[in-house]
Order: sequence, then C-alpha cells, then structure tokens
Amino acid sequence: MTMRRLNLEWKGYYIYTWENVNMHAPYNRAGVYKVGVRQSNGNWKIRYVGQANDLDRRLKEHLDFSNEKNECLVEKLRKYECGFCFAKISSQDDRNGSENYLYRFYKPSCNNPDAIPNDSHIEINPR
Repeated sequence: MTMRRLNLEWKGYYIYTWENVNMHAPYNRAGVYKVGVRQSNGNWKIRYVGQANDLDRRLKEHLDFSNEKNECLVEKLRKYECGFCFAKISSQDDRNGSENYLYRFYKPSCNNPDAIPNDSHIEINPR
C-alpha cells in the first residue's frame, strides 16, 4: 500500500480548560487532537493523542474527571499545566491513519497502544 501524505492545519496550543475548549474546539466537527504538558522551557511534551467525531464533545469528556477512565491523563490534567491542539479531518480512514502516525511519532505515555488504530498508510505533519 502506498503512503499518502496529509498536510494538517493544526489549531492551538490552548490551555486545556473547559472555557478554552468552548471557545476554540469546533462543535460537531471530526478530527485528531493532542494533549501536552508544558515543560519548564515552554515546550509541550505530548502525553496523549486521540481522534473524535466531535472534537468539542470529546475534549470536554476528558475534563470530566469523575467519568474519565484514563487515570494517567487525569493525573496530568490535575497536576500540570496542559494544553490541547487539534486538526479537523472529516474522513474516518484519515483520522485512523493520522492518530496512528501521531502515536508512533510522539509515543505518548497516557495512550493505551492497543487502542490505537493499526492503519499506518498515512504520513502527516505532526506539528
């Protein structure tokens, strides 16, 4: 299978708060997203990558600590200054391939490797 290249238009980093998700995340739009922890040098260390049919809804779900099942992500969101960014992608196949690429590129500590789509026929700009 040939490798396809997608040039994603990343939006963010925004401090990961309910208000910023409300202001910046597109409602009812699909895409991929990254959650990072701000390092002392100001850079972001990616700790989680994901995809969603509705970026606004999914990003808010992570902030509902009483229902979020990913304990690693909850710990990062509670303890550190975290930020999120996203790119809109309408095609499910492209989201699968992009999430796979992001996972392989960043190796984020809070993702479950078994939950990442196996689709690796897409190359993207991760930043």
